[in-house]
Amino acid sequence: MASMDGTAAGWPALVRNLLYVAMALFLVTIAIGIVNGLDLYELNSDQLLTHVHAGTLGWVTLGLVAAAIWLFRSGDGRLVLALAALIPVYVAAFYSGNLPARAVTGTALLVAIVWLVAWAWGAYRGARSLPGLAVTLGLLTFGYGSIIGVLLQVQMASGTKVFPEGADIIGAHASTMTFSYLILVAMGVVEWRVKHTTGQPILGVVQYLALFGGGALLAATLLFLPDQVQSIGGVYLLLELIAIVLFAFRILPAAVRTNWMAASGARHLAAASIFVVVAMAIYMYLVASFLADPSQPIENFFPILVASDHATFVGVITNLVLVVGLALTGDRGEDTGMAGQVGFWLMNVGLIVFAIGLAAEIPEIKRIGAPGMGIGILIELAVVTMRLRATDLSAAEA
Repeated sequence: MASMDGTAAGWPALVRNLLYVAMALFLVTIAIGIVNGLDLYELNSDQLLTHVHAGTLGWVTLGLVAAAIWLFRSGDGRLVLALAALIPVYVAAFYSGNLPARAVTGTALLVAIVWLVAWAWGAYRGARSLPGLAVTLGLLTFGYGSIIGVLLQVQMASGTKVFPEGADIIGAHASTMTFSYLILVAMGVVEWRVKHTTGQPILGVVQYLALFGGGALLAATLLFLPDQVQSIGGVYLLLELIAIVLFAFRILPAAVRTNWMAASGARHLAAASIFVVVAMAIYMYLVASFLADPSQPIENFFPILVASDHATFVGVITNLVLVVGLALTGDRGEDTGMAGQVGFWLMNVGLIVFAIGLAAEIPEIKRIGAPGMGIGILIELAVVTMRLRATDLSAAEA
């Protein structure tokens, strides 16, 4: 039985319960995504926002919180319950299209997110490590990104001006929640599972502080100095370049040295590591292109931006959350069978095909990749679910 505070024997149960809720919400994202990817139905903005938030908050954030609880070997059962209850309600508010409901439920969720950030900092201070630093900085980034998002909902619902005139609120929120928060936490999780780093080597600290600082700088510029984006954007790109080069030097070689034909969690880590570099490279290219010619219509960048988003959400984070589920159930490199093979390759190859179709704006290619990616993810979720149900969590890695 899990203790309320998630300590000792209780933390594996908290991780498992978060994964169950995360997978349930991911089914919403997958269903809407397949419909949209196949162009079966033209989704309205509320349905698209439901797809995004069920994925980014439901699957991604709950999965990463589960990883953080495992990393720190402790958790707070009340916090887990609050997140598991409030996130589905917030997602439902997006589907409803009711702006006041979004503002109210978002504010309630924001309280839980602030609680999450405070918990992470407390856990990090109790057990300092480089992966812990990355995850904690990432959750801090998630915290201020959530403040931006909720204030945007309050502004839309009330009609009041919360941010300065000319502020790029959506750009600040989206860039923070995708390429600052997610990539930062992902790097920390990969470092933990691949390198098993326990200290705080200087190159690693520089890597994570550069990524964190770059994200904070870009968000502040978009909100408060939008006319200075072109000049400050160069500093942002430099910081991101430092972070991604250090990741490629320090972690990527060890991550990709794995048996790609063995259906185990190790190759999910390898795939996630490759997609970290791919997603960041695409996004940095987009930022550089925009800075070179800010007069370009922002719509010109949407197809490639959405491709980069999916490289992050599916290629990086989905692979990592699956690693958590597999490893929690005792994965030590053993084969997960034909289902593991089919699910892994369908998901990752389908993602590549889908992203190419999006970036090249070729609907036929996108329609091939979308169902393959979705079916592959569903198979992987089924594998993890069955293992979670069949495993005695007292055997989880200490």
